[in-house]
Amino acid sequence: MTAFRYGIETTDAIKKKVRVFAILVVVSFLCLWMRIWYLQILKWQYLTGLSENNRVRMVTLPANRGMIKDRNGETLVSIRPAFNLYLTPEDVSELDSSLDKLSQKISFDREKLKKDMRSSKSFENVLIKGDISRKEVAFVEENNMSLPGIHIKAEPLRNYVYSSLASHTLGYLGEISKASLESDKDSNYRQGDFVGKNGLENIYEATLRGKKGYKEVEVDVSGRELQTLRKFPPQSGNNLILTLDVRIQQELEKLISGTMEKDLNGSVVVMKVQTGEVIAIASNPSFDPNLFAAGISPENWNSLVNDEWHPLQNRSIHGQYPPGSTYKIVTA
Repeated sequence: MTAFRYGIETTDAIKKKVRVFAILVVVSFLCLWMRIWYLQILKWQYLTGLSENNRVRMVTLPANRGMIKDRNGETLVSIRPAFNLYLTPEDVSELDSSLDKLSQKISFDREKLKKDMRSSKSFENVLIKGDISRKEVAFVEENNMSLPGIHIKAEPLRNYVYSSLASHTLGYLGEISKASLESDKDSNYRQGDFVGKNGLENIYEATLRGKKGYKEVEVDVSGRELQTLRKFPPQSGNNLILTLDVRIQQELEKLISGTMEKDLNGSVVVMKVQTGEVIAIASNPSFDPNLFAAGISPENWNSLVNDEWHPLQNRSIHGQYPPGSTYKIVTA
């Protein structure tokens, strides 16, 4: 009798455990179904966006800066193609190893690069070096599989056709400062953009700069572009026509540059008295604005700023000179 009761009690205990287990299974599947419903129904748009961001990337297309011409249509400042080397931080698996390999053939400022990376978003391109040579391009392309996240872009580069001719008047470009970006957050500028820093390049920045374009590209896990999905072309900047005459400017700079035995320092301005148009304006010594086009090196910058004759100074408008005897007719 006792054994029978024991058997009945054992069977009841097993049935109770089965019911508890069944309830747990049902609850588990219910929780799983609710989670699937939450992800697929409520969060589908957000998760789709994350997925697309991992696969699709928005790439900036730089605009061609407007050309600068003289009064006869002769081009003084134009655009030429250049190969720029970039790094996308989120696509780089081993940063130091990649930079070590890159530095074997290409010289660049590693400290500046890391500083720029810290102030950029992980998916933004950071410039390693601008206007690299064809040999450097070949090295990167040959080793592209071992340099994930490092890529080359063909972009327009400012070209001062006559080198130092009218350099003080034309001005030069430089990378936009952090202070400028913070003071104008609604602008179309981004870190690494080049803007007019001096001369006409600075004064007519809004006229010359143009408007950037964009393209949506599909990329692989290493950040390499697979195909273009959509493209919004950039708009080139407006050209600037000056009253300068390049032929007179050349002759004027030959005269003011001095001789083999003696250099001359000073400035000369040639104007059309009837209208006040500036036909030529020269300041000596001068400099080559092409040094700034892709980012000036520390060596070249130090050479310019430490030169005792101050080649960056525009003596025509920044120098102070006594009026001389020609002014006496005014006071007479």
